[in-house]
Amino acid sequence: MATLHVRNFPDDLYERLRASAEAENRSISAQAIAVLRTGLSLQDHPRSRVGELLAEGSPFKRRFAQQAKALVVRGQALARERGAGEVAPAHVLLAMLEDPILRPSLERGGVTHESVTAALPPDAEPGRRRPPISAEARRMLENALLATLDA
Repeated sequence: MATLHVRNFPDDLYERLRASAEAENRSISAQAIAVLRTGLSLQDHPRSRVGELLAEGSPFKRRFAQQAKALVVRGQALARERGAGEVAPAHVLLAMLEDPILRPSLERGGVTHESVTAALPPDAEPGRRRPPISAEARRMLENALLATLDA
């Protein structure tokens, strides 16, 4: 495994990384890797124009962004309740299954509360802070937006 040394790291950025690592119960090195992995995966996504698309400001896009944010916030709460270190796609799916409009479509596709819960790791001790959303969950939401825009 390669080693990375960083010099002249800004104090304010280091403090944010340290606080984030503490909130996630990770070492600073492990948190730096997680942050880099998330950032690079979003950067490498071939159609990662979600921010640009939402900035265009159509009512549909604003509504999608509001609903996605609500699902992520609920997914964070579910992840925190389960003691997860980050919000996985399964946490967002559980939040989607709580929605009376989304649930029937998901269930018709075979996505049930039981199947999603079975995919999650066993519960840990509930956390006190909001877990960050994983790169996989971000990609899931980006793909949902892009699929909707392409339809």
